Amino acid sequence: MRRLGSREDNMGYKKGLAIYIDILGTKEFDFCNLYKLNQIFHKELFKLKNKKTLCKKFVTSFSDCAYIIYTINEKDECDESVFRLFIHDSLDDLNYMISTIFVNGYMCRGGISYGELYFEENKKIVFGPAINEAYKLETEAMMPRIIFDDKLGAKLYEKENIVIKDKFHKLIVKDTIDNRYFLNYISLFSIFDDSDFDEGLVKEKIQLGDKEYSFKEYYDILISNSQKEIKETNDHSIISKHKWQLRYLKQNKKEMYG
Repeated sequence: MRRLGSREDNMGYKKGLAIYIDILGTKEFDFCNLYKLNQIFHKELFKLKNKKTLCKKFVTSFSDCAYIIYTINEKDECDESVFRLFIHDSLDDLNYMISTIFVNGYMCRGGISYGELYFEENKKIVFGPAINEAYKLETEAMMPRIIFDDKLGAKLYEKENIVIKDKFHKLIVKDTIDNRYFLNYISLFSIFDDSDFDEGLVKEKIQLGDKEYSFKEYYDILISNSQKEIKETNDHSIISKHKWQLRYLKQNKKEMYG
């Protein structure tokens, strides 16, 4: 018979944000490129894991993919302003890692879901509906983007359109091709003050990995990398991903900077 108050009595799903990330194109990498990628990827995951945020965080990874989980308690989930702050703080945290991957010449895609999940950090155990959904979304992303489940994406997108003026970079954007909501990782370069919607600044430089970049430096590197890949390959799958990347970068630069 199980004793009252045992570990099993306290087990169960928690609510949280589940993110699944996969680095693209690694099957074609040689040893040196794989080694460099893994050094960058796992260093950034370690930094992300140890960076202070508003909520509890769990990171588990293998080779070129990872799960990143942010949990929220029931009370905060019911408070709309706190919940929105929880989401934005988590996504800002994630954006640094994503941007570092891209500026170093790699691409990734993934899925973001909110719902029930369970994890044990010491045993690296993770499962639940939100975990499954994040993995499924990654397979649907197709292009180098991190897509949201439709319900969460629509809710966040609608709220941002209400509280953030057009001149600010939004964390969530909508793809005009298939109407999927995805993470706008270049929003790192803008500052939005949630307490004063008429104030906004563009950050001069941000730290990505071991270097600092201005938006122009960062943008030019990503544009140049994609143009180079398109020119040097005949693989339609690779070309389509880099063409999507060019469209995304140019469109969102125009929306913010005019």
